[in-house]
Amino acid sequence: MLPIVNRAQGVFVYDEEGREYLDGCSGAVNVNIGHAVPEIISRMHEQIDRVNFAYRTQFRSRPLLDLAARLAELAPGDLNQAQFCNSGSEAVEAALRLVTLVNARAHRPFKCVVLSEEPSYHGMTTGALAASGHPLRRQGLQSLLANQVTVARVRSSNEGLRASAEDWEDAINEIGPANLAAVIIEPVGGASSGAVPAPVEALRRLRELADEHRFLLIADEVMTGLGRTGRWFGCDHAGIAPDLMVLGKGLSGGYVPIAALLVSDQVAAALDAPVGQLLFGHTMAGAPLAAATSLAVVDYLVEHDIPRQAARAGEHLRPLLDALCRRHPMVTEVRGTGLQLALGLHADPDRFPGISLDLAEAARAQGLLLYPAGVTPATESVLVTPPLTISEQETDELALRLDRALTSLVPSAPAGDVRELLATAG
Repeated sequence: MLPIVNRAQGVFVYDEEGREYLDGCSGAVNVNIGHAVPEIISRMHEQIDRVNFAYRTQFRSRPLLDLAARLAELAPGDLNQAQFCNSGSEAVEAALRLVTLVNARAHRPFKCVVLSEEPSYHGMTTGALAASGHPLRRQGLQSLLANQVTVARVRSSNEGLRASAEDWEDAINEIGPANLAAVIIEPVGGASSGAVPAPVEALRRLRELADEHRFLLIADEVMTGLGRTGRWFGCDHAGIAPDLMVLGKGLSGGYVPIAALLVSDQVAAALDAPVGQLLFGHTMAGAPLAAATSLAVVDYLVEHDIPRQAARAGEHLRPLLDALCRRHPMVTEVRGTGLQLALGLHADPDRFPGISLDLAEAARAQGLLLYPAGVTPATESVLVTPPLTISEQETDELALRLDRALTSLVPSAPAGDVRELLATAG
């Protein structure tokens, strides 16, 4: 039975029994600057004292205007238009609707295929789930999803965990560029692949092909956006700008529900009305409290140069995870970029069946929260994605608790004081 949460501070969460848990996965990879940050809480109180909610067809709000401007400053390319939603799933839905509208306005009704990757995950609403390469989460829902979106999927042809540039190009040629409306991709994988980065060459080639064949490139940065990978955005590692970018999770740091779809000026210019008037929205989307909280989080990220902190924290954490990989036979590899990291786990279902769930449970018993990941034996893993503000001392403690969790599952692991782990990682 799950414990009952009581309070949280920084990178630690406490239950009603007083037990402490180091948040090694930032909740659901969204509590990116830690729990109960005073600067954020004070800005939330300030906004509540003014106004919590105003409907978007009746008022604009200053926090939302400022947030849109701030995101446009940070985003690559000309992603200057923003549509706000309540979740990453909603924002992906908005992206898919926008792709359809763009082609309808241009009288290209047959340009309707969305190409995604397997494995991938883009959300739990019908369109987003249909576009996801996540068979487990689509299981039993095929009749609901079949008519939601025309989807094709690309897989790695060489037993890799992510598709190569050649794999993407072959899939596009098979679909026929005249039929392709959009490609949606996670620059660094999330819970579906276990934090595997997309090859830089693949991202760059997709940008070239999108320009050549006039399909839209959608970057799903719900998990990677705003510092998680050690850069502001996962796309920054490849030096590209997508046509549409989806943000969520770290956009509010877990303090409120909010997400955003960023749209390039070029795409917006192809429409006959402002983006917001075409995509509609949900009742609470972009409400003043959510916008003010998210603006406070983004201001904090900028003022404290959090992407740089995440890069440094990742450089400290990765050798510790490498040491765990050497110590424990169930760990096959360390994956990821910045502080979007994962431990790949043994793919043998007979030797270590369901090991990601077992490891997450064992870690919780040691006072450490991890996020099970992967959709196949090859991708089975746990995400190790602590808040981007984690200190070196807290990172060391994370590794020690993880070492104890792994040892508890396979007691034949190397003997010795777990603190030796820190020395072997140096």
